[in-house]
Amino acid sequence: MRSSSSQVGATSLSSSVRPVESSRPASVSRVRRALYGVAALFAALVLLILWFAIARPVQVLPRIGQAPAFMLTDQDGRWISDADLRGRVLIINFAHTRCGERCAAMERSLLTLVDALRADGRLGTQVRLVTISVDADGDTPPALRAYAERLNVAAPEEWIFLTGSARELKQLIGGGYGVYYRMNGETVDLVDQRAVLVDETGLLRAEYDGTRLDPAIVLRDIGLVEQEANSSATARPIYEAAHIFVCYPR
Repeated sequence: MRSSSSQVGATSLSSSVRPVESSRPASVSRVRRALYGVAALFAALVLLILWFAIARPVQVLPRIGQAPAFMLTDQDGRWISDADLRGRVLIINFAHTRCGERCAAMERSLLTLVDALRADGRLGTQVRLVTISVDADGDTPPALRAYAERLNVAAPEEWIFLTGSARELKQLIGGGYGVYYRMNGETVDLVDQRAVLVDETGLLRAEYDGTRLDPAIVLRDIGLVEQEANSSATARPIYEAAHIFVCYPR
């Protein structure tokens, strides 16, 4: 009798153990499927990142940094701050009215850009040119106003000219923008004839050689800034990804 009961007990024990043993392969299979799924997702993500970096479906301009703040005087004697110019894309250059032939190439480039912006319908509404003088002594508001008239600039909304004290200009132009110029008595030597693009929020986005401004490139850059600024909430992550993967124009 003991033998029968032992057999019954062994049979019962073995039957109770079998489901656990049979469940182990199923559990391992589920884990494997989960790992395969994670691996496939990771591979797809890597391929998507590589495609985005190579194909560059969205292009952006770099966010170089916050443009320096200022409070200067325009050609009509009004105080103008950087905050007053927000809301439009700014093309800022640095010059002075007594520069003459040394700045002639930059003047021609700017006037060609003005014509292109006016023909494009952006000048004065979406884009504004800003010239900041490096000559505190010579470029008084009346001198700037005469310079604007010589360039045939009628509307300050299209192109504004700014000046200030020698210290203010040196801090802003030399310190803030890193544009190099020398004062030799009454003579001003503008070594770096640069122009920059500042977006509507006050971020510096591009820098150019002011003597060789290509209107097509500047218009392209303005368009990229405007597209990013006007993008929908759902498209914002795509633009952020474009910055992460350095999808800048070549």
